[in-house]
Amino acid sequence: MAIFEQETAKKVLLDDTECLSCVIENWRNINGHIEYTIRVQRGPFRYNTWIVNKRYNDFVNLQSQLQISGIPLPLPPKKFIGNLNPEFVSERQKGLQKYLNTILMNPILMSSLPAKAFVDPANYCRPFGEIALQHVSLALRSEVGWEVIGPLDDIGWRIRKHYYQVRNKNTPKNEKLASWTEYGPDKYLSEKDMQAVFKSLSLMQHPFVQPIDLCLCTDVGGLVVRPFFKDGSLRDILYDSKPKQPFMKKYGNSKAHNHLDNAQIALYGRQILEAIKFLHDKGLPYGHLHASNILIDEGRAKLLDIENGILGVPSYYRPYFMQHRKIFSLQSIDVYCFGHTLYEMTFGVPLRDISLNELPGECSPELKKVLESILSAEACKTGLPTIENLLSMPFFQKVALVFNSEDKAQLKIPSSIKERLKNVQAQIEERLKDEQKMMRSQKRMSKVQEMMSSEEEKKKQRHKRRQEQKLQSQRSIQEKEKEKDDGMNGERSDSVNSASTVTSVGTITPPSMSDAPNVLSSPPPPAPPFSAPAPPPPPPPLLNGSSKPPDLSAVSKDRSALLGAICNFDKSALRKTSKKSSSVT
Repeated sequence: MAIFEQETAKKVLLDDTECLSCVIENWRNINGHIEYTIRVQRGPFRYNTWIVNKRYNDFVNLQSQLQISGIPLPLPPKKFIGNLNPEFVSERQKGLQKYLNTILMNPILMSSLPAKAFVDPANYCRPFGEIALQHVSLALRSEVGWEVIGPLDDIGWRIRKHYYQVRNKNTPKNEKLASWTEYGPDKYLSEKDMQAVFKSLSLMQHPFVQPIDLCLCTDVGGLVVRPFFKDGSLRDILYDSKPKQPFMKKYGNSKAHNHLDNAQIALYGRQILEAIKFLHDKGLPYGHLHASNILIDEGRAKLLDIENGILGVPSYYRPYFMQHRKIFSLQSIDVYCFGHTLYEMTFGVPLRDISLNELPGECSPELKKVLESILSAEACKTGLPTIENLLSMPFFQKVALVFNSEDKAQLKIPSSIKERLKNVQAQIEERLKDEQKMMRSQKRMSKVQEMMSSEEEKKKQRHKRRQEQKLQSQRSIQEKEKEKDDGMNGERSDSVNSASTVTSVGTITPPSMSDAPNVLSSPPPPAPPFSAPAPPPPPPPLLNGSSKPPDLSAVSKDRSALLGAICNFDKSALRKTSKKSSSVT
């Protein structure tokens, strides 16, 4: 085949239902403005990450676009003074992280284009609406009598699916709804086979499947035209919303949550199961059952968007059943989605968890048994019932279906196309199994890393405790040594003080040679109590003017002799003399 004859695969390889996670790693001051660095990860694999830088005003703009949903979001308030303070910026970073987590955890907000474009501008900043309108205009150019009246912006949750109000000139009073969908990652049919399948779908008839007025496909996507119903889908009835309103406004924070009674749930559930069984018998993959793809027309539930499996777009509940190992076939996917739809019809609100832990309200035992057989954690682990098993349950067996003479159930698909559809179904299931395996392996790696990190943390804690104990022991030893040193110093000071006291009290300081006569004539005055010790006597003067000091031993002997004479002096031994002799002398 020549290179110009080779068919180029024109489909979107990006799965818009993959979960995104965001972490604000740090912030920086750039020219007086704070810019936050956000690391975004798609799916469970860490290698699929990128960095986006956002300012606070970008968060404010996102908030203004998401306000239509009516969902309260914890955006930190503005601050005009001190908004560059590092402590304030750090606190604002925590608040913005909480704000992003709230958006990512809400499936309605996260599936919107503003939220996607905020965290992934490289893939979601295209003018999707303008591009889709060009493709729709080109597709209808070859169809006589069809024209586009105007777009219906954002009435659906898919970013790459756009709705338009169209009409046929032959029947101008009948309002029609056209949907343009780009090919998804599970599109495996060639353009020629796609046209053959679309032709069969335009001729399909079933009492519980909404018929198609026009079905076209190009090398980029498919266009399907159906009648427009003023009451909208089953979800519009449950939420009491208008079908032409934006998706976030209809289902974001609706206060009206209606629910159906048991008879209606059993009737619509039985009709939905019959339609799914018909598609499975014909070999047509579906996997897109939810409350927005069901119409209620004159007491009948009718399926919509049966072409989604051929177009290869991801399922609405794909993030849910991706986490269940036993849900890997298209039939098990339809059963799982049917359980979520049945839950929403019963309680008026969707199930936000991957499995059913407990019922939020009361319901009949038969209906409870059906819900638990599909949505309980045990059923999701061991395996779900088949369509035939559900139809044989008493809750649906007691329903009597009424058919008209015009009701037919037919879908003619060429045998060659049937074989290709089997291959398509096998490839869709294979991609799902591969991603489930990778997700499980990534979870195991995450658990191992958590265990390793926990072990490292434990080691660090043990090492830290040992260091603290070591420091405490060293401090206690130092304190003991210090107390011991203080005690020894106290004893030394006491001994020194006592010695000085004994010396000052018990030692008599001898007088000098010049003071001896005075001592003989008059004794020294007694020392006052608690007086300071007297200073030592000055050294004796040098004798005979010699420059050499006297011999200290001789001086000490003279002093001792003098002291002995003073102490042994006897006054009675003195001889009395007359006054004359005393005066002469």
